[in-house]
Parts: sequence; C-alpha cells; structure tokens
Amino acid sequence: MRIIVTGGFGFIGSSFCELALKNGHELIIIDKMTYAADLENLAEATRAKIHFIELDISQGLHLNQALKGLDSADWIVNFAAESHVDRSIEDGIPFVSSNVVGVVNLLEFLKRRTEVKMLQVSTDEVFGSIQEGSWDEEFPLNPRSAYSSSKAAAEMFCNAYQSTHGVDVTITRCANNFGPRQSAEKLIPTVIYSALVGKPIPVYGDGSNRREWIYVDDHAASILKIVESKKRNSTKYNLSGTELSNLEIVKSILRIMNKNEDLISYVPDRLGHDFRYSVDDRRFRAEFGNYETSNFDARLTSTVDWYLSNQEWLARSKSKVTS
Repeated sequence: MRIIVTGGFGFIGSSFCELALKNGHELIIIDKMTYAADLENLAEATRAKIHFIELDISQGLHLNQALKGLDSADWIVNFAAESHVDRSIEDGIPFVSSNVVGVVNLLEFLKRRTEVKMLQVSTDEVFGSIQEGSWDEEFPLNPRSAYSSSKAAAEMFCNAYQSTHGVDVTITRCANNFGPRQSAEKLIPTVIYSALVGKPIPVYGDGSNRREWIYVDDHAASILKIVESKKRNSTKYNLSGTELSNLEIVKSILRIMNKNEDLISYVPDRLGHDFRYSVDDRRFRAEFGNYETSNFDARLTSTVDWYLSNQEWLARSKSKVTS
C-alpha cells in the first residue's frame, strides 16, 4: 500500500514508519519538523526509502498543493499534533492550529478523494477523567484541557466529514506512549534526564494521578493492523495499557537507574489536572487480537537503557525543549 504519514518524524509516527516499511508499504512523510521531531528518529536506511515533504498541515493551501501533486495513496495516517498538555495550558492557539485546522485541511482534501482512507490518532484524554472503571468507545467526550479539547474537536470534524461527505476515517484513542526517542518534555524522558544530571524530578501534587501506559511499538503495530485490514467493523477503537500512578512510574525509573528517591520534588499540581484515565480496549482485541509484545517492566527497563545509551540524543532533545 501507499501510505501518507503526517508527523512521521515524531515519536509515535517514526515507530509506525519503521514498521510499515518492514511490512513492504510505500511511505510519504509530511512533517513540520517542530522541536518534537528529529530526522534521526528514522534510521538512515529508512530515510532513503521514503518521500519526505516538510510542511505544516495547518497551512491548507500548501498542503492541498502537495497532496494534489502526489500519486494516489491508499491511506493517510495522521500523527501530526501538538501533544504536551503543559504547553496547551500556557497557550492553546497552536493546538487549535495543528490539531483542529490541520485535521480539517486533511478532511477537505479527502472529501474530494473518498477512495483514500484516513486514520486519525487521538487520545484517551478526550474522555476527561474517570474515578473507576474504563471508558468504552461510545462514552461521551468530556475534554478538560486545551490539548484534549483540540483532539476531541478533531474527532467531531472526522465524524462530520464521514457523515456529510462519506470520508472513510477511523479514530484510535490511545493511552500514554513510552519508549525510545520520545521528546525530553514528556514525563519518562524528563525523569531520566533529571536523574542523570542530578536535578530535582518534578512530580505534580502528591503523584497519585493515574495513567495507562503502552509501549510505542505496540501502539504502532495496532495502528498498522487497522490499516492493513481489508474490513473494519468499527470507526473507533480504544487502545489501553498498564495503569500506574505518576509516582509509581517515577520510582520505577529511579529504581532501574539505581538513583535515590530524594531526587523527587513535589510541585504545585497542574491546572485542571485530570486524575485518572482508563479505556476499555475489548473492541480492538476482539477484532484484531492482542497488541502487547512484552510485559511493562521489561519495556520500561529497555526504554531507560536506550536513553542511558543515547545521552547525546536526550541532551539534544532537551535543548530543543528549553530553547
């Protein structure tokens, strides 16, 4: 198949691209190349096999011209997004631009090319916060940050273009991702970097907020299963993970690194901080099977080991975040 991957040099997008190429697909990457993207997220051999267009999907005219200039494709898989909640609290406008306007621009193209299918990568955060139990795919959306609101709005536009124009779009809502090559602004790389340089590790509130965690390659594999399927029984799929508190994650990393928990520094809680996310992924598993390749502890250890072996990459990512 021929797949257009937006955000293909980002954390999750690059994992998907590596896997898709191994499975024999032809790739076109469209990426704005923000601070969260890195050419080295894809191996040199992989980069030689792709067609790359540096472009911001929120720039509708340029995007439309670029897409019209390409030969026909089978899928657009949209990873392109502003994704850091803290940044959305500081300024929500870039999140509307990338996560809403960018998606609408893709949908505008697809309403004239309805033979091309689209997969919109969303987030479990669109549901808000849940004290107990798990959300299924039909649970009402209740986003509580500019980031999650922008992703929820994108979903609504996908629904609208599907109903009005017949656009074939599938939405996945995934738990927190972790693994190699994640931007240093995210929790796990932040903990590793701070522990390496002996800086305090910030933990919001008392660290009791709970998240589910999925290894990035497992997420990428689940998306590829959908893309490669000849028929999908639904237009929305939840993708779950291992549930832990933020404090449990931090302590696990420190334990792997043989670092003292005295590095933990409790800071004022994030504004509007959702307490817990949990999604029910039985719909995906019933249709496509299991997508977890190994246990969480092993994956977390291998992730920490990767950053310890690639401290130059981590330092470069950190400099992009703070610049």
